[in-house]
Amino acid sequence: PFRDPQLSENLELIERLGVVADRHDTTPGAVAVAWTLRNPAVDAAIVGFRRPTQVDSIVTAANLELDEKDVAEIEGSA
Repeated sequence: PFRDPQLSENLELIERLGVVADRHDTTPGAVAVAWTLRNPAVDAAIVGFRRPTQVDSIVTAANLELDEKDVAEIEGSA
């Protein structure tokens, strides 16, 4: 069977984001935004949502502080 290596990498990243999200009682999307904002080259993250219920997790992301353990988990170096 054909396997797309990029798809496999993306699925692994989503799984790692989920592990960190569970630790912080939030969503993988909020962790992804917080991880992006952690980069000193990034001033802001433009995120969208489809339902009003998704707003809370986006707001949570702005206040979520990831520690070194979280970052290592997300980046696959844990």
